[in-house]
Amino acid sequence: MRKIKRFKITPRQKEILRRLLRGGGLLRQAGFTTELEVTKYILEGFATLNPGVVYEFNQDAHWELDSESAVHKEMFSACAVTLGPTLEEWTAKAQAMSPSREIVASSVAFEFLKSAVVFVTDLIREQAEKEEYEALDPQFVYLPAFGTADAPKLLRESVRLEKTLAEKTLPVILDKLQAGKVDISATAQTLTPFYTAVFLVPWQKARKKGKK
Repeated sequence: MRKIKRFKITPRQKEILRRLLRGGGLLRQAGFTTELEVTKYILEGFATLNPGVVYEFNQDAHWELDSESAVHKEMFSACAVTLGPTLEEWTAKAQAMSPSREIVASSVAFEFLKSAVVFVTDLIREQAEKEEYEALDPQFVYLPAFGTADAPKLLRESVRLEKTLAEKTLPVILDKLQAGKVDISATAQTLTPFYTAVFLVPWQKARKKGKK
């Protein structure tokens, strides 16, 4: 079991600003008049983050993820990552201001969630390389609803477990990871804090150089 609280990701404010600027008149409708105002707003949201992650490597499927063994995973890392509750309070303030402001705030928040997923996936890739394996792209068991937000491609086009299978698998993973260690809890099929993702990173034996 690996637990990291308050891990560090970068705000990527310039990259996020460029994405928001592609939204046409959205920023103007949300009340922003300059790029500097938007940059400060992104950093304001970033300051609310209280990220945490728990993840664990599973070999030879010793976790019974479902009764039919439909999750074909011989080697994988299971991960639960959250950005903490305060970010949701920040986006709620935007919702109270206007629909346009809510879209901007939510889009920024999902960019932060993407950064957190990439941070953890990179740690797993490093771990896999040391064992002469390679870590594949994440497969999501749970993502929060995007709503009207312009979610980043990594989350929007991600591989996801089939809905019924994900619903059966999610509580098992949360239990195995002891997700409460980073204050993740489940109500029905919704997790809190809101900006939380649960995913699997499959491992496969690395190909030797020169071989296809």
